[in-house]
Amino acid sequence: MSKSRTNFRLIFAFIIASLFSRVYSATMLDVVDTPTAYTLMKGEFNVSIWGYNNGGLLTRATVGLHDNIYLGASFDIENLIGEDEAKFNIPGVIARVKLTDGWESFPLLIALGYDAFYSVGAQETNPGENVNSRLIFGPYFVITKPMYFWEQEQHFSLGVRLPVQPVYAPEDTSLFISIDVPIGQFVPMFEIEKIFFNGNRFSETLFNVGFRFYLYENFAIEMNFMLNVDQPANRILTFDYIGNF
Repeated sequence: MSKSRTNFRLIFAFIIASLFSRVYSATMLDVVDTPTAYTLMKGEFNVSIWGYNNGGLLTRATVGLHDNIYLGASFDIENLIGEDEAKFNIPGVIARVKLTDGWESFPLLIALGYDAFYSVGAQETNPGENVNSRLIFGPYFVITKPMYFWEQEQHFSLGVRLPVQPVYAPEDTSLFISIDVPIGQFVPMFEIEKIFFNGNRFSETLFNVGFRFYLYENFAIEMNFMLNVDQPANRILTFDYIGNF
């Protein structure tokens, strides 16, 4: 083996070790497409840009009004990139109120909120389209349990949400669960959403996976995949930044 090849492998191993040894504690406000119960601190702000199927672009901006409350807005443009006609959707409100952090010996975060997500069922209007690419707004309730393994913090979330805009669809009320497993700057994420209370709709459930990478402590890039048996995968590229005023 040549000396140059050996040096290259040592340098590569050093880079990988340094990346995965850094522990970033940035707030995980969302996991792929579902919320956690975490909120921004007062004076913090979050800006995220989602690029999704068919050239769609969703921009979200939120501000921490209190350590337990944030408020913001989202702006969605379908088909912004590509040959199809761009469609500007009505801006939506984003809000979250954290009700509790639990106890020191047993942290358990509980929150209520209103946000954008992807839905199916009563929202479908155009047969044959990818129903995983439609943006819906509605309220949600979520519980997040921090866990501590391998000297890092993981988060398990369980919640329920209801589509109300642009169409109120109580029959589409569904559960979601998610977990993130940070490994230094790299954060694999797993999620199951659209778990309907109707057992005959199991085929509509999404099994999602995402990969977040922190380039800096408060700036991350995500590549997410929303997977369903009967629909093409929806790929979402996200840029996420948290800062302070």
